[in-house]
Amino acid sequence: MRISLFLPHVGVFGGVRRFLELGNVWSAGGHAVTLFHAGGEAPAWLPFAGATARLDAAPRVGADLALCADPHTFGTFAAHRAGVHVYYCVVESDPGVALALARPHVRLAANSGPLRRVLERRSRRVVLDGVGGINQRQFRPDPAKRAGAPLRVLLNGRRSRSRKGTDLVLRTLAALRGHVPPFEVVLFDSLGPQNRQDPRDGLPSGLDARFVLDPTQEELVALYQSAHLFVAAERKAGWCNTALEALACGTTVVCTRSGTTDFARNGENALVARWRHPLFLRPLIARVLRDAVLRERLGAAGPPTTSAWTWETLAAKLLAQLGP
Repeated sequence: MRISLFLPHVGVFGGVRRFLELGNVWSAGGHAVTLFHAGGEAPAWLPFAGATARLDAAPRVGADLALCADPHTFGTFAAHRAGVHVYYCVVESDPGVALALARPHVRLAANSGPLRRVLERRSRRVVLDGVGGINQRQFRPDPAKRAGAPLRVLLNGRRSRSRKGTDLVLRTLAALRGHVPPFEVVLFDSLGPQNRQDPRDGLPSGLDARFVLDPTQEELVALYQSAHLFVAAERKAGWCNTALEALACGTTVVCTRSGTTDFARNGENALVARWRHPLFLRPLIARVLRDAVLRERLGAAGPPTTSAWTWETLAAKLLAQLGP
C-alpha cells in the first residue's frame, strides 16, 4: 500500500511518536510510507524508515491510505488523493473531529477505548480501534539501573498543559515529605519550537526536583529503568504514552484513569486513583514508597501486560479494519 501520514511537525510529542512508529512498522512490512509535515525534514529524535516531504508537496501525489491526527494539516489531508482517509483522534476535545464529521468520506479512529466509545456516540459512525502503542525492544526492564536508595519518583515534566497534572503531583509529593522514606523527584521534558516554556520556571514550593531536559531516547529509557515510581495524573487524555512506557520498563505506576484504562489494572500492574485529586493520589503514592514488596510485585507485573499493545499489533489491527 501507499500510505500518507500528515503531521504539523516532527517534534518530541506522543502524537508524533505514534505516526513515526506506525510508519516504521508499515515500512518494514513493505508498504510505501510518506510523512508530510510543514518542514519536510526527517525527525531527528527517532529514526524513521519512511520518506518525508513538505506538506505543500502532498497535492502532487496520491495514496491508498491517508492518516491525519491534528486540525492544522486537516485541509491538506482531506484534499489528498487517497482511497481511504482516516482521522486519528488522540486526545479528548480534539477540534479536528468536527472537521472530520463534516466530511462523510473521512473515517475516524481513536487511540483509547474510552475515547472510541465517546466518538461513536457523538458521530454515530463506526470508529476504528486505534488503541495501543509501545516499543518493547526499546522500553524494557533493567533492574541493575534501579538503586536501592534513595527512592526515585519520575514525572513527565510537561507543565505547559494543565491536563498533564504535573504540578498537582508535585504538591502531593511535597505534602508527603517526612511521612514516607526519603525520595528524590526527577522530571523530564523536551524544549523546542512546539514547547518553548521552560518547565523549571515557577515550580510549586516545598519540593526540590531535578529536571532532565531534552533526553535522548536512550536516556529516557534509563530514567524509567532507574525509577521506583512513575506518577501520571492526566485528565482528558487519549492514550497516556508515558505510563505505558514506565510499565514496560518495570517501574511501579500510580495513575489516574485518564488515558490508562486500557492497560492499567488497579492492584494488578498499577495503582489507579479513582479521582484526580491529592486526597486520592496521596495514599497510593505513600503505599508504594513505604512498601518494597508492593513495588516489586507491581513492577514485575508491568512488562508482560504491555505485550498486547505493541506498535506491530496496532499497525496490523488498523489495516485489518480497513478491509481487503
